[in-house]
Amino acid sequence: MKSEARLSKFEAISMIVGNSIGTGIIAVPFLARKNSLMTVIILSLVAYCINVILHLVIAELSYNNGGKQLVKSFEGELFKGKSKKYFSWLMFVVYGLAIMVGVSGNIMGGAEIFVNWFHISFASAQVLYYVLAGVVVFMGMKAVGIAQKYSVILLFAIVGIMSIATFTLPKQPLVSAPFMFNNFLALYSMTVFATSANQAVIQVVKGLNGDVKEIRSTIFTGFAISTAFVLLVTITVLLGCNGEVDKQLAYMQLGENIGSWGVVLAGIFSLFALLTTFWTHTLALRDVVHEQVGLDNKVCWVLATIPCILFAIFGGSSFIVLTRLMSGVVVLVSIMLVLTYGKSRKRAGKSEICGVVGTVPFQIILVIMTILSAVGAVIPLS
Repeated sequence: MKSEARLSKFEAISMIVGNSIGTGIIAVPFLARKNSLMTVIILSLVAYCINVILHLVIAELSYNNGGKQLVKSFEGELFKGKSKKYFSWLMFVVYGLAIMVGVSGNIMGGAEIFVNWFHISFASAQVLYYVLAGVVVFMGMKAVGIAQKYSVILLFAIVGIMSIATFTLPKQPLVSAPFMFNNFLALYSMTVFATSANQAVIQVVKGLNGDVKEIRSTIFTGFAISTAFVLLVTITVLLGCNGEVDKQLAYMQLGENIGSWGVVLAGIFSLFALLTTFWTHTLALRDVVHEQVGLDNKVCWVLATIPCILFAIFGGSSFIVLTRLMSGVVVLVSIMLVLTYGKSRKRAGKSEICGVVGTVPFQIILVIMTILSAVGAVIPLS
């Protein structure tokens, strides 16, 4: 299996965790405020199970196709005949745009932090974030793996400190909002999105040189850590803000409640949570473009990300709207993924990574849960 770099086990896990701890995890508390704490816990556990199965499927599909991104896997397994190329390019556009929308939302979230810190214009903050974040990806996959590793360590430390500080504040009752189906579905969709790492898993397959055992254990471990992060961050924010979360970057609001040093730590957390996702998504976007057009990786990264910064500046939408939109598009693509995986598994004649969780009953469950997540991504809040 051809790969530009070899990842250590810790770097591979960090790729998954870093991809997860991003736009989704800092948006979950904003939606969780409209649900009960028990709902948050249950949906986090459901999201873990769904994401483990889904990403085992993604890993095996990529593994069966030599470590390729989803677009080329679709082309190799699903599209046939004279129209194969046309469908491949259509998928390239749809999937590429989905990632671009997510990256644009990521840039807007990072820019909000820079505006708060440096008091510069929003457009200038977006360009600054794009340039600083892009340097790491421009250096290649190994640089991203190393950056993810140290960023995850930093995020662990900040969450630990902020959590301890939250429990020193005057005790506040945990959120206990009444059940509303719209809010329930919206939170489910965002929780699945917040603990997903579609692009990172494919990079793990390549970075671990197709080692089946290591790939499988990395997926289980990475998503367990991501789920724990989501729960801890959400509960901490709800406790520290008395359930009154009115900022889209909710961790910033928690920092304000703790004090001036809390604001600094919350800002650093939010920034690196966004950076880790930016690195993984733009690295994947670069690979998608490279596989489609065959140009140099650095050229492909520029071609793939320039539309993202332009859309962020001129698109005129909000961080939370873009994040929810991407979560909806990505899970719809997952339906095609399940269909493609079924064909790939049948062609391979065996299941190296998924085993029993890749069988038809689990494929049906994935499709049903994916449709629910897609609905939750666009449904209005009550």
